[in-house]
Amino acid sequence: MAKVTREQIRQRMEDALPGYRLGRAAVGEMVSWVRAVRQVVGMPAVEFARRMGVQEREVYRMEKAEEESRIELGSLRRAAEALDCELIYALTPRKGTLGEMAAANRVEREKALDIARAARDDRREREGKPRRRIDPQMVALKELIRLAGLKY
Repeated sequence: MAKVTREQIRQRMEDALPGYRLGRAAVGEMVSWVRAVRQVVGMPAVEFARRMGVQEREVYRMEKAEEESRIELGSLRRAAEALDCELIYALTPRKGTLGEMAAANRVEREKALDIARAARDDRREREGKPRRRIDPQMVALKELIRLAGLKY
């Protein structure tokens, strides 16, 4: 089986994200998805508790935990099964695409690396050691000097 590249994974995720964004926009800020789905399908808490194999008070605790962003994924998965639903877990970019985020992160990492390299080279220079990194501008200047027949 061929190895799946990061780019292929990114593209698959990009293809799936519009549906999640539409769902988020359509519903707005949902306090408890479990409660909302349970109520929309007309399932009383007592029936939901029976299907989950817990006491009714556990249903309310779970819905409260979800409201407070402290529910566990395992609990959400069991709730989805009891509601005859599928749990779909997704992280979606607030703006732009994953590709744009990756490009921006790459640029930031490269800037940070350049700053770190320059600081390291400056430190080596202060210590009287040669620079480790080959500066492309210096290479070009040396080549121009060499072509002009001058010594450096």
